Amino acid sequence: MNIASKCVLGVLAIGLSPQVKALDVLSTNGTGPVGNCLPALPAYDQQTRKRPLSFINEGVGNVFVTCAFTTEEVSLNVTGFSTRVSNLSGASATVNCTAVVGDELEDADYIAKSITLAPGSEGELSWGTLDNGGLLFAKSVAISCALPPFTGLNRNRITTLLSIL
Repeated sequence: MNIASKCVLGVLAIGLSPQVKALDVLSTNGTGPVGNCLPALPAYDQQTRKRPLSFINEGVGNVFVTCAFTTEEVSLNVTGFSTRVSNLSGASATVNCTAVVGDELEDADYIAKSITLAPGSEGELSWGTLDNGGLLFAKSVAISCALPPFTGLNRNRITTLLSIL
């Protein structure tokens, strides 16, 4: 028996072995919001500024921003996702965001959250399995945020459970 035949038999034996189990690994990806966030309407374009590390509302009224998170196509098992929010204004500000989880042709789930930030401070809005009845998010994930003047999004993160054989 040649080496190639032995390798094929070895791979087949591993594939048929009842002892082979998947290894579950958490993978977290982060992006600056400039890469995955856009004003929800063209009317908001002139009020927003896409800085290298943040997406800021520099207008006088609220701006709605939509951010789509990138997931691993091989495993749509999202355990959680978040966005870091900042307040550059001289007054307290409340940022409201709604997570939208679903597919284009199906009903989506909407999970709203808010955070009130002191002047010159930052915080985080996050969604996890507790927001989804203890289950992983198995659909596309996006957020829609209402940014008051001089507030912004600074970093988006998503964590996916990958099963590796």
